[in-house]
Amino acid sequence: MKPDVKNLVSNFSETAQKVKDRLKQSGFVLPVAHQGGIKFKHIWIAKHPNQNAWVIKNLHNSNKIYHEAITSLKIAVAIAIYEGLGVKYNKMNLLKQDHEYCHYYNEVMLFKNSIKHAIKIGDEFKQIVAETRLDVVQVGLDRETIQVNNILKQAEKLLFKNK
Repeated sequence: MKPDVKNLVSNFSETAQKVKDRLKQSGFVLPVAHQGGIKFKHIWIAKHPNQNAWVIKNLHNSNKIYHEAITSLKIAVAIAIYEGLGVKYNKMNLLKQDHEYCHYYNEVMLFKNSIKHAIKIGDEFKQIVAETRLDVVQVGLDRETIQVNNILKQAEKLLFKNK
């Protein structure tokens, strides 16, 4: 890197660290990266070792697990914010939303894989059927993605509202 760029990067890093320190001094805590996951206060979101999902644990007591097998990282972060702040939330609603998101996400992946396979073997009819079904479930996934984004936005509002 050129000296000017190095200086700019160094100044930016120092400024970012100062902002973090000031926020921490005022009692404001942001979710941060921690051991391959995300940490917020005493909550740790980590990849489930045997699944393509997230586990929400207590950092101080590894035996205490808040939730297992959350598919959407955004919903996992929202749950961590609620748990970390000690705020009541509708657990069943969030888990149901995660289930719906997971369903449509898996369907989209299934049909994309079917399309690739159909192209590979040269089956045009199978490809058209899979593309049509993909279009239908993609609409569902888009709808569920909007809902998941709204869940995280609401949790973030609560996070920033407290400070």
